[in-house]
Amino acid sequence: MKMEIKNCGFLIRGEKYCLHILYYQDNIIRFAYTKGDETPCSTVAVVTNPVEGSYHFKNGQFHLGRFRVEVNEETLAVNIYDCNGDKLSEDFSIHPEQPQIKKKLLWEKGIYGNGEKYRWLNHLGTATVNFNSDVLFHHPIHHPQVFEMHTSIPFYIGLAPDRTYGLFFDNSYKTEFDFGKTEPELVSLKASGGNLDYYFFYGATIADIVSAYSQLTGKPPMPDIRYLGFQQSRYSYQDQDELLSVAENLRRYEIPCDILYLDIHYMDQYKVFTISNERFADFKSVIGKLKEMGFAVVVIINPGVKAEESYTVYEEGLEKDYFIKMPDGNLYAGEVWPKPAVFPDFLRAEVREWWGKFHQELLEAGVDGVWNDMNEPSNFSLPSGTLPDEAIHYNDYDEKLTHAEAHNVYGLFQTMATREGLNKFDSSKRHFVLTRAAFAGSQRYAALWTGDNSSVWEHLESSIPMIINLGLSGYPFAGADVGGYRGDCSGELLIRWTQLGAFIPFFRNHSEIGTAHQEPWHYSESALRIIREYIRLRYRFLTYLYNLIRNSALTGVPAVRPLFYHYQEDQETYNINDQFLMGEGLMVCPVTRPGVEHRMVYLPEGDWYNFWNNQQYTGSRYMVAEAPLKELPLFVKAGTILPLNEVGRNSVDCMDGKLELRCYTGEKGFCRLFFDDGISNGYKNGNYSELEITLSTDLHKPKVSINVIKDNYPVPEIIYKIIGS
Repeated sequence: MKMEIKNCGFLIRGEKYCLHILYYQDNIIRFAYTKGDETPCSTVAVVTNPVEGSYHFKNGQFHLGRFRVEVNEETLAVNIYDCNGDKLSEDFSIHPEQPQIKKKLLWEKGIYGNGEKYRWLNHLGTATVNFNSDVLFHHPIHHPQVFEMHTSIPFYIGLAPDRTYGLFFDNSYKTEFDFGKTEPELVSLKASGGNLDYYFFYGATIADIVSAYSQLTGKPPMPDIRYLGFQQSRYSYQDQDELLSVAENLRRYEIPCDILYLDIHYMDQYKVFTISNERFADFKSVIGKLKEMGFAVVVIINPGVKAEESYTVYEEGLEKDYFIKMPDGNLYAGEVWPKPAVFPDFLRAEVREWWGKFHQELLEAGVDGVWNDMNEPSNFSLPSGTLPDEAIHYNDYDEKLTHAEAHNVYGLFQTMATREGLNKFDSSKRHFVLTRAAFAGSQRYAALWTGDNSSVWEHLESSIPMIINLGLSGYPFAGADVGGYRGDCSGELLIRWTQLGAFIPFFRNHSEIGTAHQEPWHYSESALRIIREYIRLRYRFLTYLYNLIRNSALTGVPAVRPLFYHYQEDQETYNINDQFLMGEGLMVCPVTRPGVEHRMVYLPEGDWYNFWNNQQYTGSRYMVAEAPLKELPLFVKAGTILPLNEVGRNSVDCMDGKLELRCYTGEKGFCRLFFDDGISNGYKNGNYSELEITLSTDLHKPKVSINVIKDNYPVPEIIYKIIGS
């Protein structure tokens, strides 16, 4: 083994391979194995570069920031330690040529992250495949695929009460993770191609790891506040009359709503960037009328382009050589909704710019956001459900890549093209993009929903750990179709799902063609009343959620958090799948089974209040909570300062109303509230206000203090309500 100190780290030459150990920051280092001396390029997921820092070689160990690393001279396997000499990671075996690595399970009490997976919160003892797939039916057993889903985020977190680490396998090929399922003492990572290349993170808390991972792969953009409101969709609203009818009923039944969606039937024969003259003859005027009613409209844009002469998108892409081909040079034609369909090669910047320009006409017609679907990419014409592995892509360096390597990042590049196109048209707005397929780093471009779930109680329940783990994987702006997409949703299920959805960042009711209509007024009067009340409750929490999501944009910290995020020392929290924290102070305990009117709740250490009746409880215990159909169990931690809005027809109305601050006594409290117009990028130029609010006890009396940090935007009238005094 020969060692050389290089810029930003070390190069270690072994008999067959080289190992690059690179310093990114004190708690992030990279291990990359190559056949030559040249450091491999990171995937598109990574937005930072290695830097000069604190690293040196001493006493046979490599010291980098908070790490000490031992390297086996023969195999180049590594052991990683913290500054105190405690072992964080131990390689059992490595095979850079496969590539594969096995690491020993040392002290992990839980494994989390790994993006969108249909399983429980803790992944210890399970295995998974990261390969973006158009999953027709979520099911706990997929054979031969093992839990393939729409997204691939090859990042996981190992957790213990006093320490935690993260590992990001930076490989865009199909990857397989085994967290002690096949070999109970080992974690195994392997890929179908590419390099053995991973980033290792270390910290005392899980928040340290999530923050560091977000530094590496990027944070989500600040969203338009309207997209934190309720959103109504269906595959499909068939024509403009039906769309207007839905809007009118939302207002008639006094259901707050900001966003309406148009699925594929608004297009002319499924041709992207077209409008059906038959179904939407007055498209622009209809969009204008909806805007007057307080709605914004999002339209779907899939990557499959209909191969049809005289169709501009196809003809231009063909002329410019922008579509994916086979190794023999022939255009690859498959089938999505149009048949035949060809697929843009989004890996090239010139293709993304070309694709982006087609959005202008939609935006000029009044469309507000774009929904990228079927972008795994889905392909109906092959048993694999996607493009052939051997199909050819080219990147910006004119390097040839197979689809096997490009597959998992294809959706990311489409959302990049979409967002760049929207920003080019109007840089003053915070544009909204929604995606189904994603890779690590996709959070920089699009919100995400968990794809085609079903109207079954199991999918309501499974959506909770799925969304929590997405948040731990750097994807805080995510949600699942409320009520379920496939099948007919019962009134009871829609009530319970709406109660959950009201506390999930992306809150959309969406259902499939041919199923019973899922809009709230299609159910009984009593069901409609409860559903409406929880949609209204979402708007009461709008300022609270908006500030949590702003924090996500600043730091990567998710708004929806597992209990162990703030109670890591309490191992009772490590396997709780059906409760979560919204921020630090609000505990949400959904009901996930039919006919249930009581449920077990775990309250961590501290004092808690029942949100509905202000009854006080002492934590560190399980308790039975009442949960009649009209009531979602909610608990507020003592010391929490909870802003609550007045309810209007949409988000803008709510933000213009008074703001109630509920201050829950018993502990010192603090919150920071940000106010701006919620829609423009004016906040980047300082057009916002910010308040620091503290809750303390002075002579046994609660005291609320406000410190103005910035005063550059109107702050709503604030009303105080002291709870527990």
